[in-house]
Amino acid sequence: MRRTLRLFAFLPLATCMVAQQPSTSPDNETRTPGTIRSANSIGSDLAVPLCPARFHDSLRANGIAGPQDQDVTRPRVKSIIPALMTQQAIDAAGQTHIGNFNVILNVAVDKKGLPHDVCLQKSSGYGLDASAAAAVERYRFAPARKNGKPVRARVPVTVRFESPNPPPIGLPRTGEPPA
Repeated sequence: MRRTLRLFAFLPLATCMVAQQPSTSPDNETRTPGTIRSANSIGSDLAVPLCPARFHDSLRANGIAGPQDQDVTRPRVKSIIPALMTQQAIDAAGQTHIGNFNVILNVAVDKKGLPHDVCLQKSSGYGLDASAAAAVERYRFAPARKNGKPVRARVPVTVRFESPNPPPIGLPRTGEPPA
């Protein structure tokens, strides 16, 4: 019994010590919440790599403009290729009354406006992650610029899928309170 009490006596002290430590993240670190695959992911979704929890981008370190790089205009989408909604997602939308799905990908855009290093930041599953990645790899961007010169930069891209079978009027979507 005494050992248990001693163990718990040290626990609050350890918690306080951890909470008081200063942040050690570098200025060029972009944090994203840890990516978790959807429980509804299918085989094709598994081919899309998950994004790391942190990107350490900077023009000086790896040649990709990061949040600390001053006077950089972000890349913008010039040409969009529509992503195809999978039959699995259409079926799931009809069963769960979900009206749409969002997949968020992170993309490094090169100096020519071409996407590279596509990774998954937010998964929806049902084959939509793979469909979104395939479409975004064919997007074209106006590249980021610093002092008028094109530079590489990383941007998040949201691909929205709308169900052809929206939930019936008056029936709430999953996760939404009734009106």
